[in-house]
Formats: sequence, structure tokens, C-alpha cells
Amino acid sequence: MNMPMLRRLVLLTLSALLLSGCGFHLRRSAQLAPALQRMHLDVSGDNALTRQLATALRLSGVTLEDHGGPGIATLRVPVNSFNTQALTLTGYASVSEYVVYYRVEFEVIGTDGKLLVPLQTVRMSRDFNFSPTQVIGNAGQQEQIQRSLVDDMAQAILMRLQAQGGGVVGTPAAASSAASAPGHD
Repeated sequence: MNMPMLRRLVLLTLSALLLSGCGFHLRRSAQLAPALQRMHLDVSGDNALTRQLATALRLSGVTLEDHGGPGIATLRVPVNSFNTQALTLTGYASVSEYVVYYRVEFEVIGTDGKLLVPLQTVRMSRDFNFSPTQVIGNAGQQEQIQRSLVDDMAQAILMRLQAQGGGVVGTPAAASSAASAPGHD
């Protein structure tokens, strides 16, 4: 084995160890209960969360149906909202930092029409710095944060569905995000 090849191998191994040690894990598909293998999505509005949930569910082996009915579970998302608020002000009373809150409520109606997963609320937030000299960049940053929150929210919902096990109605899972913002709707 020549030296450049050995160097690459060592770098690759170290990178893998560092990433696994810091808590980074590639997203994977969820293992959902058989009762959730055929599902209809009912998400408020036609939006990015609908697309992300559809993709994540398909990757988990779920067959998505256009309409609900007997033998088809329904993932209902009646609340799906963003809210942006000023977080800090400068000495000149101008905003220097914002926070973007994302709130989603969801429940699952089982294949027999009975409540399978009770209504749960998931809240996430991200903050970002605001620069009055880069207004266009600030708008792009906020859009990127919202896309990131939507991606994380879809994964959080899937992980809750996996944890629920698709059995009988249980209590809501604990907060799903370290960036949770209790009390902000």
C-alpha cells in the first residue's frame, strides 16, 4: 500500500470516528408498525412539510394513498405554522437577532377509523443574526432555516410514530428537539 493511499485511509477512519463520536448520524428510515404501512396524508395547506413527510414515509416502506378509507391510516396535521420574533436588540433599538419558531400538531387515525396516535404538538426553533446591510441575505437565511426546520420536523414526526409502535392510543412522546421552544405558538 503506497503512502497517499494509507493517508486517505487514516483520514477517512478518523473522520468516521469523529463524526460518530460527536453524535452525528445519517438519517435513516423509520420502522413503522404494520397498521401504518398504508397511509393518507392530510396536512394543512400544500407545503414543504407534505413533501418531506411523503418522502420520509416512502423511504420507510409506507404506501401513500390519495384518499383515506377502510384499511388506510391517516396522518392528520391540522396545525403547521412558522412565527418569527425579534430575539435581541442593539443599543440603537434595532433588531440584531431573530428566532424562527415552528409548531406542528399531528395525530394518526388508524385503519379502523379509531384514534391510533393522539394529537401531539412538536415545537422547534432556530435563531439567526440580522444584518441591516445584507437584507437579501437575511431573507435567504430565514428561508434556509425554515427548510431545515421542515426537514427536522418530518424526521421528528416519523420518530414519534416509530416510538408509538402503531398500537393503542398512548400518551404523547416527550419533546423531540433540543431546540424546542415551550410556550411559543
